Amino acid sequence: MKHPMLIALFAAVAIILGAFAPALWRMAAGPPAQTAAESGLPWQVAVDASGRSTVFGLTLPGTTLAQARQRWGDDVQVAVMARRGQPGALEAYLENFRAAAINGRLVLAADPGAPAVARLRENAVHNEPVDAEARRYTLRADDLPEALRAPLVGITFIPAAQLDAATLRARFGEPAERLLDAAPAGAGRIEQWLYPSIGLAVALDAKGRDVMQFVAPADFERLLRAPLLAAGALPVR
Repeated sequence: MKHPMLIALFAAVAIILGAFAPALWRMAAGPPAQTAAESGLPWQVAVDASGRSTVFGLTLPGTTLAQARQRWGDDVQVAVMARRGQPGALEAYLENFRAAAINGRLVLAADPGAPAVARLRENAVHNEPVDAEARRYTLRADDLPEALRAPLVGITFIPAAQLDAATLRARFGEPAERLLDAAPAGAGRIEQWLYPSIGLAVALDAKGRDVMQFVAPADFERLLRAPLLAAGALPVR
């Protein structure tokens, strides 16, 4: 399993990864000319003077789940996701996300505060298993407005097509650091490409789905790099 960006907020990301239909990932060796319609793409990350980052038209921190719903409508599904023994995290996701020719799944992590997450989970109208270790808690209609006011702290994009090193270098340049995830004997190793200046970590998994995780650059060490090192990731030499 790919290590999430923050145990408390992103542990559920891997829960909702699934199979994708084949799709075209237009990330060729050099940046192609883009039309006005080709905006909000995963390599179009802007960082402002205050250190906030914007990607997919969403600003970290700043954009709320309500604003994400205004953008994509009820396709943005909101729930508390919790793994066994963990308090859970408020997340929203789009099963079928498309930006120009890029397809995939988008997961939005929001932080209303730990007490609010606990209350939303306890008030849930029902819950269902997602796998052997995790459950999804459906919010009460009365609690949804509170959840939608929560600000985003991270975005995870799972592209429908496989990435590779050449693609990442063409779009983002050379990473500041590459880490190799710890993995059980015989399991596939996942390489993490880290871009702290734009708040991006990309997990390259030759045997599974690649994952792109975005946070504000100021939160990069705390939410992305430190959890990887704590989980045993080692520098690529």
